[in-house]
Amino acid sequence: MDDQGGLRVAPRSHGPRWKWMRALREHLPRGSTLPDGVWEARHRGILTVLWLHVPVIFGIAVVQGVGVVHGLFETSIIVFFALVATALRRHQREATIATAVGLLTCSAVLVHLTDGLIEMHFHFFVMIGIITLYQDWWPFLIAIGYVVFQHGLAGAVSPASVYNHQSAVDHPWKWAGIHGAFILGMSAAGIVTWKLNERLLEATSDRESKLSEAQAVARLGNWEWTVATGAVSWSKELDRLFGGEVGDITPSFEEFLLRVHPDDRALVVADLERTVSQGTRHALDFRIVLPDGETRWLHGQGTVTRRSATGEALVLAGTAQDVTSRKRVDSELREALSLLNATLDATADGILVVDLEGHITSFNRRFSEMWGIPDEVLQSRDDAEALAFVLGNVVDPDSFVAKVAELYSQPDAESYDTIEFKDGRFVDRFSKPQRVGGEIVGRVWSFRDISEHKRLESELAHQAFHDSLTSLPNQALFRDRLDHALARAERVRSNLAVLFIDLDNFKTVNDSLGHTVGDQLLVAVTERLQGCLRHADTAARLGGDEFVVLLEDIDGNASASEVADRIIGSLARPFVIAGKEVFIGASIGVSFGAPGAGSDQLLRNADLAMYTAKVRGRGRSEVFEPKMHHAAVERLEVEADLRRACERNEFVVHYQPIVAIGTGALCGVEALVRWQHPTRGLLSPATFISLAEETGMIVDIGRHVLFTACEQVRRWQLELDWGSSLFVSVNLAPRQLVDPALVNDAALAIGSSGIAPDDLILEITESSMMHDPDTTVGRLTELKALGVRLAVDDFGTGYSSLSYLQRFPIDILKIDQSFVAGIDGDAEDSALARAIVRLAQTLQLTAIAEGVETQPQLDRLRDLGCEYAQGYHLCRPQDAESIGAVLRESNAPTTTAA
Repeated sequence: MDDQGGLRVAPRSHGPRWKWMRALREHLPRGSTLPDGVWEARHRGILTVLWLHVPVIFGIAVVQGVGVVHGLFETSIIVFFALVATALRRHQREATIATAVGLLTCSAVLVHLTDGLIEMHFHFFVMIGIITLYQDWWPFLIAIGYVVFQHGLAGAVSPASVYNHQSAVDHPWKWAGIHGAFILGMSAAGIVTWKLNERLLEATSDRESKLSEAQAVARLGNWEWTVATGAVSWSKELDRLFGGEVGDITPSFEEFLLRVHPDDRALVVADLERTVSQGTRHALDFRIVLPDGETRWLHGQGTVTRRSATGEALVLAGTAQDVTSRKRVDSELREALSLLNATLDATADGILVVDLEGHITSFNRRFSEMWGIPDEVLQSRDDAEALAFVLGNVVDPDSFVAKVAELYSQPDAESYDTIEFKDGRFVDRFSKPQRVGGEIVGRVWSFRDISEHKRLESELAHQAFHDSLTSLPNQALFRDRLDHALARAERVRSNLAVLFIDLDNFKTVNDSLGHTVGDQLLVAVTERLQGCLRHADTAARLGGDEFVVLLEDIDGNASASEVADRIIGSLARPFVIAGKEVFIGASIGVSFGAPGAGSDQLLRNADLAMYTAKVRGRGRSEVFEPKMHHAAVERLEVEADLRRACERNEFVVHYQPIVAIGTGALCGVEALVRWQHPTRGLLSPATFISLAEETGMIVDIGRHVLFTACEQVRRWQLELDWGSSLFVSVNLAPRQLVDPALVNDAALAIGSSGIAPDDLILEITESSMMHDPDTTVGRLTELKALGVRLAVDDFGTGYSSLSYLQRFPIDILKIDQSFVAGIDGDAEDSALARAIVRLAQTLQLTAIAEGVETQPQLDRLRDLGCEYAQGYHLCRPQDAESIGAVLRESNAPTTTAA
């Protein structure tokens, strides 16, 4: 027997003689296998039986007439064992033995008091059965031994008190063995039951262990609530779900509610009451609060068991499972679905999802809007009605249906095409199979409105070959048409002519009335020009105020001249633009197609003829003649003279004073280049600057002007003792601005002349600044680092962008003379001049007005707050000697330089 009261198995090394003992041991109960709770319950019951014997034995003693004293003595023995068993109740083995011996002593006392009455011996049998309930070998074997020993010893000492028959009196130990064997035999059923109970207990324990493990894995606990009594029990896992250790929480409905989140208690109570009263299934998600404050989600389920006869609710049983992770996933899934739905509804594409049979399963808002299908139709999944709406939109319903049928016959196919709507819209249609787990379950259609793209594409194609202002063909398209016309003319032997048209006085109109009026004038010219042509003729705008016309299938030279005269006459009539009459004219050059002539040659010849018309007085047409080439040759000669002039230093510098409007003091001069031609005399910049810019000679000319002007102004400063109160402004041509040597030239000019850096102002036109903004910013920054000041010349006639004023390191704005010319009368020019002055003041820039011709203009500029001015009214440009005299005659300035 082992320490726990079980039978010890003999070691294998003892040989075959122990096999029968091992076999027997396998069929016998182990003992001491009752769970503590079960043992305690049984022990309380068995101990109660022992205590009940106390009054019973005393009563029998009195009835048997043995006397009270003797009865108390007999009873005291039982009380002793009962007290010992009670005192040892926390020690299972000792309490079990004390109780077993006490019960058997009760049997022995009863046999003694009844003088060995044979029926009283059956009390031993009952007590042995009761002791067997402990399922412990110690009390069981002690009980068998007790019977044998008590019967034998008591039978030998006082046979009549144990046995009531002579054979037993004569042979007490024999009958003691017989009684022991009989009791052992009678106890066999108890041992079998004991073994079966152990097996059942093991199976139950195993199931409970597996159930507990399964509940731990599933985070699921079970519970029972006895409705009548309110008693509640729950599993160990429910303790853990509530955040406690097993056994720490005493199960009760109130204890459960304390752990339910306050916001969910009423909901839980209501659902449980409804389950009890109505028999509905309890299924509810609710929150509990753990001791550390953490919130956990549980899913409770339960059903009620009712009394079959009355329907009374007896027990409500169910489970509670931790679904916190599921709730979190559900929340994340809802957020993801919400985001997905919002994204689908926000996308510009219409989305439609259908199953393999083509039935609608999902769609987004854009799809409904795009096709004009009411939501209720799509929500009802009425495929036939939805298809009717779709087919009612498209230009070619048959093609639409055929494409759909084709795709449904090939479930794994993808498709892309463009659908034209009856209302003029174009929609790209995409289709891909919908797969779930690699299996095709439907098809996804997406529809993208490309109407705007189509429109832009058409516009871009139009803009690529048409003028954006007049919508006439541009040079590229005109040349293409001319090439085709020349090929056709040579093939069919027809005549064609090209008219090169240049508007007269357009620049004057543009400069005086502004570019908006100029643009409106060009549009009006286009309308009149087209009115002079046949439908088959082509008019194009080359740019600026230059137009060309292609005349095909003409009768002869006279026909082309007639068209030219008609155009000249039409354009000679006044135009009414912005409420004003505007007069312009046109000079036209005409060239005719000839065998072997190309488009470039015809355009060049017409251009030369137009230039001749300009030279001969404008407002006329000229037909190209070979002698017009001589003019081009002359231009080459001028270019050669210009190169020699650079070599011979034939350029001189004139100066125009700049005056402070407030005081009238002369503060600076602008350096202006002139060409002292050896045969043609003094030439203005208009005759050679454009050619010098085109040929690149402007860089050398500009360098000469820069050094000469700095040296001359420094001489005046020293001669007149004006210090640095006199500044000089020098124009930079676009070619100079991109010349890498410019910064070094400026530094040398300042250093060699001795002029203060801020007495040198470099003027740049808006157009030259914007030619290459990044390079310009770098170049101007380098110049600014020298200490010079920078001015924007002819401000308002170019880009006039606030962004470049902030980006470029500008100091001065020079108001173009086109705005000054009408400042004393024209409201628009006055407003523009005022805006420029205010802009300069806002940006802390200096404003200088150019081209001041009258006193009213000067007065108006003074009223606007313009600081400086120059122009013929103040002083014409003159050579250095003449301007020196002007400076000497003027008073010393009282205003600092600009």
